[in-house]
Amino acid sequence: MSNPASPLAGWLAAFGVVVIWSGWVVVSRLGVVQTLTIHDMMALRFAVATVAVAPFVWRHWPRKLRWWQVAVIACGQGVPYLGFAFGGLQFAPASHAGIMMNGTLPVFAAGLGWLWLKDRPDRWRVTGMAVILVGCGLIGWDRDSGGVAPDAWIGHLMFLAAALFVAVNLIGTKAWQLTPMQAMVCIPTINLLWFGPLYLAFLPKAVNQAPWSEILLQGAYQGLGPSVAAVLLFTTAIRSIGTASTAAMLAMVPGMAALLAIPVLGEWPSALAWAGLVFATGGILLAAGWQPAKGR
Repeated sequence: MSNPASPLAGWLAAFGVVVIWSGWVVVSRLGVVQTLTIHDMMALRFAVATVAVAPFVWRHWPRKLRWWQVAVIACGQGVPYLGFAFGGLQFAPASHAGIMMNGTLPVFAAGLGWLWLKDRPDRWRVTGMAVILVGCGLIGWDRDSGGVAPDAWIGHLMFLAAALFVAVNLIGTKAWQLTPMQAMVCIPTINLLWFGPLYLAFLPKAVNQAPWSEILLQGAYQGLGPSVAAVLLFTTAIRSIGTASTAAMLAMVPGMAALLAIPVLGEWPSALAWAGLVFATGGILLAAGWQPAKGR
């Protein structure tokens, strides 16, 4: 990780992040419609991730941060975020989650960046955010895709809340200059410390009823996918091909999630959902810094 990777390794790493993030949406949707509770899934994620990063905690712990700053970073991709994301997936399909969470993330991040860091977006990024909102609006009207519940709007609101928490995490990470390794050791450890006892003592569980295949899938994917592997791949991509190219690659996440949901979940997006996906993907590209005149 100390030396920049080759461009090919960087593009492969960025594609790996796309696969992990889009797969996470589908695996999470699969988890909430099977046996485990959302509390089981959160506990598995934090427990596995904490074990994985335990050898690096002492060296990479963000000691320069105050306790409330650590709490903000931990919550941004911790229990509150996952509670809204998993909760939303109980009402809306994976295609909606992929578009609304990944689509509105750059919108929230740009707004918070402007307010918090005085980082004003240029006109192309503002245009991209407007296009994203059009795509999300189309998704809000969709009731014909596979897996859409009558009260899917509840899931949509939860997806927006989940994206807002991640945006707070990203802007906080930038403002307080956390390294990826510091974030990787901080987030699961803090969340397991306070959520673990609460889960064991009070929250509903279904681990005893769930098959081992389901437990292993959710534990391995939740704990090692977005929490560990995606962080390392994302860092490799940034160092090799740059922030703008990596962010542009991540525009593939909503489309990849929608495609993966077809064979895994049997959730076919409607024509309206496909239209929303096209708008959201184009908007994410613009918000990531891609300009049609430059082709990059």
